[in-house]
Amino acid sequence: MLQSLYIENYAIIEKIQLDFSDALNIITGETGAGKSIMLGAISLILGKRADTKILHNAKTKCIVEAIFTELKSETLSFLEEEGFDKDEELIIRREISPSGKSRAFINDTPTTLKHLSKVASGLIDLNRQFELLDIQRAKFQLEMIDVTAGTTKAVSDYQTEYFDFRKQEAELQELKRLDNEAAKEQEFLKFQFNELNLLEIQEGEHQSLESDLKVLAKTEQLGTLSQKTIYSLSEDDPSIIDQLRLLKREWEDLAALNPLYDSIVQSLTNVENEILEVVSLSEEAKDRLEVDPSRKNEIEDRLNQINALLNKHRLKSSDDLMVLHSELEEKLNKYGSREEQIKLLEAKITKSEKDLRIRAEAISAKRKKVFKKLTDKIHKILASLSMASAQIEFHHSYSAPLTSTGIDIVEILFSANKGGKFTSIKQAASGGEMSRLMLAMKSTVAKQMELPTLIFDEIDTGVSGEVALKMGGLMKDLSSNHQVISITHSPQVAARASKHFHVFKEESKKRTFTKIEELDSKSRITELAKMLSGSNPSDSAISNARELLELE
Repeated sequence: MLQSLYIENYAIIEKIQLDFSDALNIITGETGAGKSIMLGAISLILGKRADTKILHNAKTKCIVEAIFTELKSETLSFLEEEGFDKDEELIIRREISPSGKSRAFINDTPTTLKHLSKVASGLIDLNRQFELLDIQRAKFQLEMIDVTAGTTKAVSDYQTEYFDFRKQEAELQELKRLDNEAAKEQEFLKFQFNELNLLEIQEGEHQSLESDLKVLAKTEQLGTLSQKTIYSLSEDDPSIIDQLRLLKREWEDLAALNPLYDSIVQSLTNVENEILEVVSLSEEAKDRLEVDPSRKNEIEDRLNQINALLNKHRLKSSDDLMVLHSELEEKLNKYGSREEQIKLLEAKITKSEKDLRIRAEAISAKRKKVFKKLTDKIHKILASLSMASAQIEFHHSYSAPLTSTGIDIVEILFSANKGGKFTSIKQAASGGEMSRLMLAMKSTVAKQMELPTLIFDEIDTGVSGEVALKMGGLMKDLSSNHQVISITHSPQVAARASKHFHVFKEESKKRTFTKIEELDSKSRITELAKMLSGSNPSDSAISNARELLELE
C-alpha cells in the first residue's frame, strides 16, 4: 500500500506530505485547488516523463517521493531479479533539476524510467474517466474470471509447464539450427581434409623440395663442375691421380731403404683413395642429371600444390599442413549427428503439448461455467448505480495454438441500453458509465483478487444522490481489502472516508500555493456541509453532513 507521499516544488505545490490509511482515503477541495496537480506528481512515480515547466521555483529541484509497505510477492520478486535492495518499505523517488535532468530511484538506487514504470504499475492503479484501462485489458478480465472460477492456482501451474514447454521449443529450434550448421561445416571440413589427404605430405618435404629445386636450377653448372672434377682428377695428362701415384712410387722407393718414410706413403695412399671417391661421386652426380632430366618439373609441380594449400590456410610449412591434417581428422571424428537428440526432444514436446492442452481444456470448462454468475453479479451492481438497462456479455473463442493463459480468448462486451449492440468496453461506455462499470467489476472480485492501491480521480462526476451514495458504499467495500484513494466532489462518497484530506489554495503577496490538511471529525462535518450547499453551509446542510457520516 501507499503509506506516504511527499511532494516538493511541483507546479503550485511548495511542499506537502500525505500519510494515508490502509483503507479509504478521500481528497476533496474546490475546482482548481490543486487536486489534479497531485495526480500529476503521482504520475512521476509511475514513470511519466517531466520537464522544467513543472518546477514551482525554477532555481531548485522538484522532488516526489512515495513510500510503499505491505509489498506483494510479485513486487519483491521484481526487486530481487533486478538487483534492488529489499526491505519492509519500498521507496520510489523522482527528482527533476532546474537544468531539466530527471533522475529516478528505487530504494535509493538509481534506475531507469522503464524499470520504475514496471515496478510502479504493480503498486498503483490510477483510474480516471475515459482512462480506465485496467478493465479493458484482456489480462484483467481473464484474472477476474479465474478468481471467480477458482482456477487461479490451476492457471499458475499450467503457466509453469507452459513456459517450460516454450523453452523446449526454443531448444529444439536451436538444436536444428546447430545441426544444420554442423552439417554444412562438416562438409567443408571433409573437403579440406580430402585435399590434404590426397597430397600425402611428408615431414620436412617442403624444405627438402625447395633445396632440391635450388640445386636443379644450377644443373648446367653442376654438370660442368662434375666433368671438370673428373677430368682434372683422373683424365688429364697428367692427371692429379697420375701425379699422386708417381709421387707415391718415389716415396715407396725411399721407404724401402728407411721405414721412417712409410707414413708419407700411407698418407699419399689415403689421399689417392679420397680423390678416387670424389671422382666416383662426381660421376654419380653427372649420371643422375642424365638419367632424370624431368625432375625439375616434378619438383615445381609438387611445390605449387603445397604452396597453394599453404596460402589457402595461411600456413608456413608442410609440417604445419600435416598438423592441420591431423586436426581436421580429429574434428571429423568428433562430429556426431544430433538426429537422435532432436527426435527425443520432439517426442517430449509432443507429450508436453498434449498434457498442456488437457489442462487448458479443463481450465476453460471451469471458466465458462462462471460467465453467467459474473454477469448476474455485475448487472445487479450496475442496476443499483442507475444503470439497470446496461448489460455485459462474455465473448468467448478458442486459440488454436496454446497461449500462456490457456486456449481461451475472452472479451467482456458492453451495452449501455436495452437492446443495444454489444461492443468493446472502450467503444461502448461513456466516461461515467465506464467508471460505474469499473466499480461493479472490481467490487465483484475485490475479495478474491490481489489489487494494487486504487486511485480514483473524480470517477463519480455526473452522479449524485442515491447513486453517489451507492458508489461511496462500493468504494468503502473495496477498501476493506484494498487501499483506495479517491478524489471526489461527491459528499456521499467523501462521507465514507477512513481519512479525509482537504486541498485548498493559499495566497501570499507574490504567489499562490496549494496546501493540504487532514480533517478531524468536526472539520469533516463542515467540509461535507460546504460540499452539499456552498461556502456558507446552512444548519440543514450541517445536519445532512452529520447524517451522511452516521451512515458510514
